[in-house]
Parts: sequence; C-alpha cells; structure tokens
Amino acid sequence: MLELGGTYLSDTLAVSTDKKSTAYFYNLGALFSVQKNLWAGWNYSGISHSKEDGSSESFSASDTGPYIKWQFGRNELYSLSAAYNIYSKAQYALDDANEKWSGTSFWLQWAVSPEFKEGLHIGASLNYYAASYIEKTIDSVESSATNSKTWIFPMLHLTKQW
Repeated sequence: MLELGGTYLSDTLAVSTDKKSTAYFYNLGALFSVQKNLWAGWNYSGISHSKEDGSSESFSASDTGPYIKWQFGRNELYSLSAAYNIYSKAQYALDDANEKWSGTSFWLQWAVSPEFKEGLHIGASLNYYAASYIEKTIDSVESSATNSKTWIFPMLHLTKQW
C-alpha cells in the first residue's frame, strides 16, 4: 500500500497590523500487508507552522519512523493508524533567533476512506501529532532541551493497495 496525505491552513486577520498564519502537514507511507486488514511499514512526514503579528515565528519538522494501519468496516471504509517517528528534526525561529531541535514524534490518525476504484481509497481523517525534543543546537552549540509540539488537525488522504 502507498499512502499520501496532506492538509494546508492559512489565515489573515487585517486589524491595525496584519496578522498571518500558515500551517501544513503531509505524510507519505509505504506499507505491506501483515494480515488481511493490518498493514505495517514506514512513514515520512513533515509539518510547518508560521505566524506573523509584528514579530515572525516559525516551526518546521521532518519525521520518519515505523507505521501501522488497521482497516475495518464494510469495504475497509474506516482505518486507525499510528506512527512512532524515531527521528524528528525541527527548526524553530523567532525573529532572527534560529534553533535546531532533535527528538521523536508520535502521530495518530482516524480516517474514513471510501473505495473509488478497486484498491483506491480517498478520504478524510482526524489526526493528532505530538513531538518531544530533547536536544537543541544554536550556532553549532548543542545543549539539552525540553521543547514539544502538539497539533490536532483534519487531513485529506489517498491510499493505493496492490
């Protein structure tokens, strides 16, 4: 199975100073069948948030790790998925200050995906993302850190089974 998903959110609030925010998440998963409705494989995902409201703040991360998916219901309409990303690298910037973070992340997905053609499912999901960073680097100087990121969001996705 090959899976592709993504979401994009953008907002502009025009008051005395413009306030803008943008967020997106995407994933690409390659899975193989373990049992009839159980799949296991590998996930690669990315997340980005940025906002401007007089100052500029941004967060972006690339994550990868093992991924499982359980499909159930009539014609495998529903699915529950989880990825534990053993490798998460992030960049955080506040105005001119830049930090690089490293740690792990966890992603859960509940999806409804009707089958449009044989083996092709297109649908929407509710997702929970949580990352924990234990190390940060500023100007080539590494130190321990306790930074985290959580987000609950909707997403569109496509899966193809062979």
